[in-house]
Amino acid sequence: MSIAMDPVSAFTRTGANPFSRTYSGHSAGASKPAAIDEDLRALQQVGIKVRFSRNETIFNDGDEATNCYKVISGAVRLCKHMADGRRQIADFLLAGDFFGIMQFGNYKFTAEAVGDVVLMCYPQSQVARLSRSMPNLRGRLLVLQSQRLLGMQDHLVMLGRQTAKERVASFLLHIAERSDAEEGVAFELPMSRQDIADYLGLTIETVCRMVSELKRKHIISLPAPGQVVVEDMNVLQQLTESGE
Repeated sequence: MSIAMDPVSAFTRTGANPFSRTYSGHSAGASKPAAIDEDLRALQQVGIKVRFSRNETIFNDGDEATNCYKVISGAVRLCKHMADGRRQIADFLLAGDFFGIMQFGNYKFTAEAVGDVVLMCYPQSQVARLSRSMPNLRGRLLVLQSQRLLGMQDHLVMLGRQTAKERVASFLLHIAERSDAEEGVAFELPMSRQDIADYLGLTIETVCRMVSELKRKHIISLPAPGQVVVEDMNVLQQLTESGE
């Protein structure tokens, strides 16, 4: 991990990021961009920029939850490592996502850098202090927690009820939407096939087979390593519900 001391601004992701200037979940009459800017400035003053290399651990399951983070660039995975070597990935965090927010006591997951990542690191004690004195900031943090809970519930439904093809299609559609990728436009897929398998509860062989099938049917294409193009967004959407 490397640290730069100059502060900077700061399975379905449910709802818009409450720290985005396009977020609409505010009370009527409020100056939305101004309120968001004020919250971001407050966080900026207590945060530092940190960098982690590929596969580097950010924090371990059971570590004291002293900090929370925002992804500036790259991707982070939250996972559980079993005693026998198995791994379950609970979530992927992409640019703009917060994690570890308002988590006191100990971390419940291990956070690892998927590739090279840049994060903003905020001391939990400082975030708690700010949230007590800034109601708008406290409200946004609660929205983040609610969104994360709903996302985890969606992930549980996916693991329990979706077929392998539905899971892979849902995952690719989710990453495309998070990347604002339009049909026919390449987007980055930083996760390895093993990462995707451990997130979807599948074997790596099954993930590779499903991806190859989608490619063979010209629903997606793979122009370069780590890149995907959705060639038919409607068909991919249909596959998330029917698997046919």
